Amino acid sequence: MKKFYIVILSLTLFTATAQQDTQFSHYYFNQLFFNPATAGSENVTRFQAIYRTQYTGYQSTFDDGGAPVSQVISANVPLKMIKSGLGLTFVNDKIGASIQRDLKLAYAYHIPVGGSQLALGVNGGLFTRGIDYGRLRPRDDNDPLLGTGIVSQSALDLGAGAYFYNPTYSIGLSVNHLNQPKFGLATDATNGATNVLDRSAYLTGTMLFGVSYMIDVSPMFLLGGNLNNMSITTFSAGAIATYDNTYYLGASYRVGDAVTALLGANILNGNLRVGYAIDVIVGGAQAKSATTHEVMLSYALSPPRAGKKSIIRTPRYRY
Repeated sequence: MKKFYIVILSLTLFTATAQQDTQFSHYYFNQLFFNPATAGSENVTRFQAIYRTQYTGYQSTFDDGGAPVSQVISANVPLKMIKSGLGLTFVNDKIGASIQRDLKLAYAYHIPVGGSQLALGVNGGLFTRGIDYGRLRPRDDNDPLLGTGIVSQSALDLGAGAYFYNPTYSIGLSVNHLNQPKFGLATDATNGATNVLDRSAYLTGTMLFGVSYMIDVSPMFLLGGNLNNMSITTFSAGAIATYDNTYYLGASYRVGDAVTALLGANILNGNLRVGYAIDVIVGGAQAKSATTHEVMLSYALSPPRAGKKSIIRTPRYRY
């Protein structure tokens, strides 16, 4: 545990910089987006969608505001017969005239370690970047270097991760954009600059405390960094309290940006999860609107039968 704190302290000494990956407040429930090794760890087949509208009401020179709007759709399937898991994520991120889409397939292999599991995972897919030139407002309408319509480009994107977990705590470490995809969207290839997707790393952790027979509390954190310049891009920490494995209420703080409140419920025998999060901006407020809203919808199927009956982890365990 001492070494664990040293790692966090070392990472937080780096200078914070802007984030290139999509940001979600429901990171506690959205582990597959950050780490491919979490595929299959929940031991149920789950389909999930998150919709995020950031800085609601933000006004700019764009006709519809230009604030970030993001969605992530994921599927997570355990393959207990081969101690593995499969995951699929699709992310759609739009900021003003900029468009980003990320489609990845993840595979994880789970190794028993005492009463815990160590999962090693990889993912790969296509990362797409685009520009909608019709949404730009040029100073010179006759600029020959300014494109028209939507121009996009796709490139192979690879990642890897490790995840150590059991019913009472979890910790994960992942590296995304290992091959550093490159994009050149200028209309004049000879003069256009090449944009590189930097390698990013994420460290996540959760714990579970039984406060009473009906109430559980789960502290959580997410630390993200840019490996190319060794800088912190995001750091969030908070906790979620769950009542009777059904209703949850939580709060989180993202350093230099916002305070988040989360609430939701697991209904239909725990198979359907509905969640909502609101960010209240406390950092850089002069350049942002006050609030961000995020809605989550998730549905879990019963685990597949293979030999002896599988153990079903309830929502009190990390997810």
